[in-house]
Amino acid sequence: MKKRYLAGALAAATVGAAIMLLAPDAGGGDASSGHGQPVDRDLDAIRKDTLRVLVIEHHLTYQRTAGAETGLEFELLERIAKDIGVPIRAVLVQHADSLLPLLQRGAGDVIAAQLGLKNPFDRWIGHTVAYRNVSPVFVTLRADHVLGVNLGDALAPDTAWVSAWSPFAPRELRFPGNDGNADLKGRTVFTDTARYGDDPVINTALGRMRAAIISDAEAVHFAMRFPQLAFSEAFDVPVPLVFGLRSNAHVLQRAIDQRLKDPQEKEAMAMLMTSYGSRIPEHGPLGAVPCTTEEGALLPGYTHHDHDNGFNRDWQLLAAIAFQDARADSAAQLARTNEGITDLVDPSAKDPRLAAAQVRAAARYFTELDSLWAPLVPDAHQRLRFIAAAYTTGPGHVQDARAIALRMHLDPQRWEGNVERAITLLALPRFFSSPLVEHGPCKGSETFIRVREMVCMYDHFHRTTK
Repeated sequence: MKKRYLAGALAAATVGAAIMLLAPDAGGGDASSGHGQPVDRDLDAIRKDTLRVLVIEHHLTYQRTAGAETGLEFELLERIAKDIGVPIRAVLVQHADSLLPLLQRGAGDVIAAQLGLKNPFDRWIGHTVAYRNVSPVFVTLRADHVLGVNLGDALAPDTAWVSAWSPFAPRELRFPGNDGNADLKGRTVFTDTARYGDDPVINTALGRMRAAIISDAEAVHFAMRFPQLAFSEAFDVPVPLVFGLRSNAHVLQRAIDQRLKDPQEKEAMAMLMTSYGSRIPEHGPLGAVPCTTEEGALLPGYTHHDHDNGFNRDWQLLAAIAFQDARADSAAQLARTNEGITDLVDPSAKDPRLAAAQVRAAARYFTELDSLWAPLVPDAHQRLRFIAAAYTTGPGHVQDARAIALRMHLDPQRWEGNVERAITLLALPRFFSSPLVEHGPCKGSETFIRVREMVCMYDHFHRTTK
């Protein structure tokens, strides 16, 4: 135990010295500030300039997409800056290790990085009063009937990963190079190698980790984007989140604290936080979707068509998609370019000959998709899934997902457990902004679920129409 304590202390001292001495010169301070002495820059100097907020890209901190700046922490500070009458600017930092030297040198005035009161910088910086409290939850792969993943005791795992920058990380894991196991409420915990951000969630979503620890606030966001994940109830007491400041910026600290404590401002901030989600949705096991229909409801208005007239090979897939589309929101369907299949569910309003022509047109479209994917996905059963995905979200997004899958060491020729997981990553800026991605962001969660449902219905139609 003594040896382990000394190793942790040595790692802490080493990192503390490294981030002071090796950080790049960002300007804005004197030479001594690079050695840990904070530059003399308080609210009076900031009023003549700009409030510079050091941020790490994260949905609850800061994101810039399509020219818009969002992120809960940045938006909270925007409100405060407007109230105290100073302009504000985000300074995007690529690596969390750079936050402290940039703050001390004056390149930034506030650290917004979901800091807990106990954080890797707490011995060198000051902090505001808490702006919110968050609780730890476990994130695991969701029970999955298709892949044979059983939930079991996964929502109370004995081993989990946590970012070293998380407010829930045990003290002995807060520094790089000390990634041994530690105890958290009787569980073995490891730090994620990235040490910040959403990597623990991503690695869990890809099946690389059994479980990770994140905040309940993060879980609300990720639950909407990763249908393959499950989230536990909070398993420990809430902890406060704060903004980091230079230890000598006393006037700035008092000004921010005054706004954070103001009852009216607290009410407005609570509403802003709610806009980023307020509850974690509950999901059952994946694969447990309705795959049966009433007699004769296979595809109303279509079962009498001649299945041998040019589209026999695809008709069960057409039927599955048509049946699923019939349950979708009608307004959303109006925006689809291939809504003709859906029109078949109400044949009384259509000329049967027109409906048959639409089916043939849809069959030709699926033949084109089949030709597109045949060289890339030789297995016919797997190719069916890629065709369904391309119909749902467009071939370009599916191609992007295959590129991401290859980069993340997944199989680009298999859908379940591989490309279906990769496509969910296209909802995150760090992935849809990648040079690998040519078609921008994608609501991969919708594609994930719709393909699962289409394939389930397709298999049902095969079993019941032989």
